[in-house]
Amino acid sequence: MLSKDKIVAFAGHRYEWHCIRIEDKLLQVLKELIHKGYTIFYDGNYGAFDKKCASAVLELKHKYPHIKLIRILTYYHHEKDKYELPSCYDGSLLPEIEELHYKQKIVKRNEWIVDNCDILVCHIEETYKSGAYRTLKYAQK
Repeated sequence: MLSKDKIVAFAGHRYEWHCIRIEDKLLQVLKELIHKGYTIFYDGNYGAFDKKCASAVLELKHKYPHIKLIRILTYYHHEKDKYELPSCYDGSLLPEIEELHYKQKIVKRNEWIVDNCDILVCHIEETYKSGAYRTLKYAQK
């Protein structure tokens, strides 16, 4: 029997001031998940919380080289043949959202992430017009 990779995704705010002093707690949560067998980490690459999560995963890769950081794209920039993924990533995925209006792409990408992960790590302080909060509510459904 083949084991399925367990996938972690993230939802949080784009502004730095919502994510002050979360690094230690984030590292603790991610270490616990790695010890529970989670090996794939999806990075949405949109805002301060995503950057902190990606940095934490990259830091943990030194101790746990088997974990993978995958960037989930919203769209390719201009010419997709020339899109270069930073070397710190183990790969990227582009959900089938290219035909959507640009205002819908992030929402649909976030829904795709929720639909395709096993656990969602969240840091949400603001609920008013918050995409992170809408993502959490979608996940709870």
